Amino acid sequence: MEDKYADLLQQCAMRDQMAFKQLYEETSPKLLSLCLRLLQNKQLSEDVLQEGFIKIWEKAETYAPSKGKAMTWMATVVRNKALDKLRSLKTKTAETEIQYEGLEFASADLEPDSLENISQDMQGLMECLKRLKPAQRECILLSYYYGHTHQELSDKLDKPLGTVKAWIRRGLEDLRPCLT
Repeated sequence: MEDKYADLLQQCAMRDQMAFKQLYEETSPKLLSLCLRLLQNKQLSEDVLQEGFIKIWEKAETYAPSKGKAMTWMATVVRNKALDKLRSLKTKTAETEIQYEGLEFASADLEPDSLENISQDMQGLMECLKRLKPAQRECILLSYYYGHTHQELSDKLDKPLGTVKAWIRRGLEDLRPCLT
């Protein structure tokens, strides 16, 4: 399956403003959702999304399709901007208003009707996550979904920092071939 966002990013790297506009229109709702989940503030999320898209425009030439999907690359850019903002505000992540509710949100027991609403990418991610060891899956989800730092995970899970880092690193290494 062709990655249309990769094509748009490559056009952005050549400073094609129409491609950037299309890329923004098609991906901003998902990326705004990511910001909202991490920041829990609509205005702040919109500001971070704008900063993220500026960086996407400026760094489009650094995207390498061989290393992953364009949406994943853009989500990483925006996520990092959101985490930078949280750190600059010296605020804890989404945990300030909601408590970690476990891994139920990532349940594989979806109804057939629900599956129609989930993108193929998300279905692929869910399948790949099932292959990980439970500790790796939990650390990756807490880190990427909830925005916890490695140190916060170490404290939360009562595990040594090196163990948490190793679980995440090995889990991501195991995910990479599954997601490409």
